[in-house]
Amino acid sequence: MRQHYFLFLLLTGLNSACMMGSYPSGYPSGGGQQYPSGGQQSPDDTYPNSYPGTGNQPGNGRAADPGVTVNSIHLTKDYTILNLTFTDKSQPRYNQNGQLISTNTIEFDPAGQLVAANGARKFNFIKAEGIPIKPQKRSTLPGDQVTFTLYFERLDKGLENFDLFECNDYDQIVCWNIYNLHVNNPADPVVYNPPVTPTPVPPKPAPTKKPTTLPQTSGESGGEMEAPRTDVPKTKPAPAPIVTLVTVSGIVSDAKNKRPVTATIDYQLSSSKQAIDSVQSFASTGAYRMSLNKGQVYTYIASARGYQSASGVLDLSKLAGGQKLTRDITLTPLAVGDKITLKNIYFEMSKSDLLSASFAELDKLVAMMQDNPNMTIRLEGHTDIIGDHDKNLQLSRDRVIACQRYLAQKGIDLERVQAVGYGDTRPILTKGTDEERKVNRRVEFVILTI
Repeated sequence: MRQHYFLFLLLTGLNSACMMGSYPSGYPSGGGQQYPSGGQQSPDDTYPNSYPGTGNQPGNGRAADPGVTVNSIHLTKDYTILNLTFTDKSQPRYNQNGQLISTNTIEFDPAGQLVAANGARKFNFIKAEGIPIKPQKRSTLPGDQVTFTLYFERLDKGLENFDLFECNDYDQIVCWNIYNLHVNNPADPVVYNPPVTPTPVPPKPAPTKKPTTLPQTSGESGGEMEAPRTDVPKTKPAPAPIVTLVTVSGIVSDAKNKRPVTATIDYQLSSSKQAIDSVQSFASTGAYRMSLNKGQVYTYIASARGYQSASGVLDLSKLAGGQKLTRDITLTPLAVGDKITLKNIYFEMSKSDLLSASFAELDKLVAMMQDNPNMTIRLEGHTDIIGDHDKNLQLSRDRVIACQRYLAQKGIDLERVQAVGYGDTRPILTKGTDEERKVNRRVEFVILTI
């Protein structure tokens, strides 16, 4: 949906938002309750237990546009399917002949995704029915209703709370962003059954053979004859152990010189908030190895002293027990003066409230600062060049303070984290389209000491 309220945008400061990867800055995101800038809610309290959904019925969700309603959420073997209805609630407009004219166009951007697990898991768009796919468009009139269906990759089992992000143009008031969606999607039980070596059983002594007396026939001698035994039990082979583990291994290396790195790799189920365990790579080779339960999806963070943390996904949902997966990890070394962009930081629209989809990215920074206890940084907030200068400046300050507060709640000393908002004074691009200039809206950090 595309409405052209440019003056309204200038007044409300919708253009002032930090960069969020491929999504528009300043739009709500992350699934679940917001992390208030007042810092009174724990970042771990991501999803409230207040969703009314049962079966394939969703929670109410919260749409960026009041004209959007969620009719149903359905899970199949391959898809997460959302059925939505859009009602054009714009004010009627008429031409000189008194005819009602269209003020909206609708489309769906194929770059849209479902985001879950505090931003650690993203599920791509597959197809749509009943709505044009960008760059195709459809005009609507005030009062029109359009019902359509969206297909995405299937959510990992155990992920029940998620958000839909589609809006890519920061100057849109209306888009298909919907937050706090819920569907029943229970996880398979996780039971670790490592192979068990059967205890050897000593052989039983051979039974004593008892002679059997056979009747003698006339003219024969010898008297006794032993009959063959048929009652000796056969030994049953031990059942083969059930293998439920997948071996994941690889090499952790320096991204620049390819030398091995000693790193800690913390991993957890994609649907969990708590790390399951961690392994370390060997200093001499950089090699690591871990055994994980088959049929599950895991996320991990690899961190090491003097390096940027790296994260990833281990999808074992289609692997059988006993199989092996190779995953090499490269880490980028840190240096004083480095400036690094936090690529997936999400805020409430036109506010400084940090949302839970940001947690995965910020947790990488937490791990980095924990592995480098002498490291200090300066968080820097930036907005685009459009909008009120003073409002942009204040919003950028408030947002980096929200990031600083999150780090503090994770145990990072505030003295190690400066926070500065530059507003629209340091753009990367001053020309180009709105899509191209979205790189201006970003949160960065500069390494001061290490």
